[in-house]
Formats: sequence, C-alpha cells, structure tokens
Amino acid sequence: MKQTIYSIAGALLFGLLFGSASELRAQQNLKYQQLSFADQRPSQFFDFLILPGQADETVALASVYSFSYSSMPFKKSNESQSSGKKRAFFSPVTMNMEVFSSNESLLKRKDPDISVEQLDPAGRAFWEDTAYAGTYEETQSELTFLYGHLGMELKPGIYTYVLQLKRGDRGDPRTSQTRTIRIKPYSEMTIGNVYLGEKLSSDGSQLQLISMGDNVKYGSDFYALAYLPGYTEEASYSLDVNAISTSRGDTSVTDQLYSQELGTDDLRRGIKPCLNSGRNSKANMLQLSPDPDGFTYALVKIPNSRFPNTSYRITIRENDRKTVSSTTYQSKWLDMPRSLLSLDIATEMLRYMVNDQTLDRLSEGSKEERERKFRAFWKERDPTPDTEYNELMAEYYRRIDYAYRHFTTNNIIGYESDQGKVYIKYGPPNNIERKFPIDGSPVEIWSYPNREFVFRATSGFGDFKLVSQ
Repeated sequence: MKQTIYSIAGALLFGLLFGSASELRAQQNLKYQQLSFADQRPSQFFDFLILPGQADETVALASVYSFSYSSMPFKKSNESQSSGKKRAFFSPVTMNMEVFSSNESLLKRKDPDISVEQLDPAGRAFWEDTAYAGTYEETQSELTFLYGHLGMELKPGIYTYVLQLKRGDRGDPRTSQTRTIRIKPYSEMTIGNVYLGEKLSSDGSQLQLISMGDNVKYGSDFYALAYLPGYTEEASYSLDVNAISTSRGDTSVTDQLYSQELGTDDLRRGIKPCLNSGRNSKANMLQLSPDPDGFTYALVKIPNSRFPNTSYRITIRENDRKTVSSTTYQSKWLDMPRSLLSLDIATEMLRYMVNDQTLDRLSEGSKEERERKFRAFWKERDPTPDTEYNELMAEYYRRIDYAYRHFTTNNIIGYESDQGKVYIKYGPPNNIERKFPIDGSPVEIWSYPNREFVFRATSGFGDFKLVSQ
C-alpha cells in the first residue's frame, strides 16, 4: 500500500517537510486531540440467537460474542513458544449465562435492573478461553478478536437470562447483559430470523458468523442465512436491502440498494443450523446440519462492499408482498481513522497532499458542498472504484493517526513533526536503525527501497529533526 500512496499521490505532495504552524493549524490540532479522546469504539459485541432445538418441543437460546484484544487486560507470559505459536502475552476470559423461568410483568419492563431472586432456575452454561498475543502491539489491536459462544435448549416460554463476564485476573464477574424474552416454538415463527456470516466453507456445510451483534464490517461482503417460515415451492421469494434512517426512535426505510429474486441455488432445505460445539477462539461456526425434521432457509451473499457506511434492513418477501424474514444491520468501519470523523479535520489534513490553492477550494462552501468536493477528490484517486471502500483514502488517514500516536511529544503534535511528515508521505520504513554517537545526540535512520532519511534527537523527550535525506 505504501507504494500505492507514493505512486498515486506522490505528484500532489507539496511542501511536506517545510512550513510554519499558523493559529488556524493550532486550532485544528486541538480539535484533532479532542476528536481522538472523544472517539469511543465498541470493543466487545454480544448477539443472541434463537436456533431450532434438537427435539421438536425445544428451542436453542445461544449467546455469541467477541472481544477485541484492545479491550482485554493482557499479562506477560512465562510460557515458552511451542508449535510455532507466539504466546508472549495472555488474557483469560470466562462467561457465565444463567437462565430463569420468568413472567409477563418482567417481559414488559425495559430497565436492565431486573432481580432474579424470586425466579426459578431453568439452566446454566459456562465458557472459558484464553487469548494469546505475540507482541505488545497485537494486544492493542482493535481488529483482532477472541470469539466464543454458549447456549442451552429450552422449552417455549418466558425467560430472564443473565450474562456475566470476567476478564483477566479480576475478582467477581461483572454482569454484562440482563434481559427477559419470550421464546416461541421454532415452527410457529411468523417472521424468520436472519444470521449474518462472514465466510462459507468450501463444501457449504459451515457458516462463520460475524459475531458483532447487529454490525457487519464496512467494505466487506457477507452472507445472510434467513429462515423462511411456511416455505412452499409454489411461492416466489425475493430479497431486498434498503438503507434505513433512525430519528427519535422512529425507523424509516429510504433507498433500496439491492434486490434479488431467490432461486433454487439460494435455498437450503431440511437443515437445522446449530453452533459448532468445539471450542475455537478464532471463529464462531454455524453448522448447517441436514435433518429430516429440518427447515428451509435462504442463503444469500450480500454485496455490502458496494454500500455506504450506514444502517440497512434485509427483507425477504413471499410473492412480493408478505414479509417472511427480516433483520437490520449497521455497516461499521471498525478501524476508521479518527480524522475521518470530522469533515473539517479530514479536509485540513489534506495539506500534506495538495497545494494551498487546492486546499482552499476544498474548504469553501456549505457543509454539503464541502462534503461533495471531498468525496469527489478521493473518488478520482480510488484504486477500486467499483467498491465503496477507498483503500488509498483509508491508508492516508491511517498514517496521520499513526503519526499522531507515535510522534507526538510535549513540543509538537505528531503529524507536524519531521518524522510524522515523512511517515505520512512514504509509509512505514523498511528498516529503522538507531545510533548513539559518543559525541552527539541519538540518530535514527529510516531506510526505504530508494532513499534514506536521517533524524537527530533535539531533546530527551522523543523530538527528532530531519537532518539528511
């Protein structure tokens, strides 16, 4: 990717290593710091699935979850490396789910503080696993997850469940979720549930669940496995994906982005999906098991890579009228660069890439006009114009975030430093060598395929100045 940045955008870079900080830039720097502090990203996801039970009179209630490494308290490990696995750091996690027979009064309550002292136990499930990381940087990853699931078979009825999570060596587990639900017989559902999957095995027998609640990864296609209650061969079925907007609790459907008539190849007849019972911290797998008493599902690949970063509803209709399956999801850019959270900041940060005249043009006009010009600017430079995700834009702003995190000192903000500017333009160096001359300040040498940059320390607080290139 660093070669892509250099080849596509290199001709536009202007005055990268020179320039003074104006009052306006100081204000932008402050806004960027505030934006970085205010950006709270989800670090753990929970989802609850209703699956067909193994017996006709039961239904499976399952909790599926994932925890990002950045949210977990890792400790150094004394375990030696074995089987090629790097285990320099570890973090144990345990989950406990207790289910109680409940009643209508609790079902109507919306507050999370529900007492279960007077309720009869209906079941309990327990799960534990350990996350391992080879480097400290991996322990801070927002994109590496520990996955898990637990569940139990229940007869139809009203239940209150309590989830308790314990991470690391902390004492008492903390309650993560408490909720009361009504479970109907699977065969009596009128609107089928939809499971969201990231990958399908080569033989089509397993679906790897996304395990991010009602979220999917922005810029990535995924699979939707939808139960079709009352399926008949005589009926026709179609799938729609519509953008939705939510205002004051009201959800309204807006643009239709995708539509597909379902054919024979899109159907899975006579199956009972169930979670793979084997522990696998790398994924939650839904087994699409054939069963003589199974049900009919639609399995459709959703071209989410074409869609903008917003909320959607998937709907399957019978004979273009009756809704038989439905769910909503949010396209979420998990590692979206912080600077893209603000149009003003994202535009100002283009100063490392364009001249002053271009920056002035992009900064003029109403918010709608500036957003249109900003999108058009990056659309012209999109290496994959057929998809919504712009790899070049993401990489550029990711470098700005990196420069802020790694090169900011008490004296200068990271993307204003010499090292930050070089990193934004050229990306991570192939090699970094640090020298400590006897008669001088420490020196860092960044090596790239065709050039080197030499930085000399100007203080004892991490400030380096470019002295040779």
